[in-house]
Amino acid sequence: MPTCQKCHTEWTWKDSQKVIFQFKKGLICPYCGETQYQTSDSQKRTSLVGMAPLLMLPVVILTDSWFLTISLILLASITHLSVIPFLMKLSNNQELMW
Repeated sequence: MPTCQKCHTEWTWKDSQKVIFQFKKGLICPYCGETQYQTSDSQKRTSLVGMAPLLMLPVVILTDSWFLTISLILLASITHLSVIPFLMKLSNNQELMW
């Protein structure tokens, strides 16, 4: 789970999810209010996990079932969103991804 680099408080899964859906570059710590940024390694890991639904493409192409296709995509997306907080690492400074 992410830990604030200012107050050294570990965020809960629920707090991490709330912050992720703000769609801002800086993540506001729910405990001290300071702006935190994902490290470049963390950005890379979460991006790779975000590509997991693409692994479902061969299954989607080979099946004729819309229900199965939509179910697999939803399952992969929910899994992706659930795993992100466990992969996040925070920094006080914004780092370039590459």
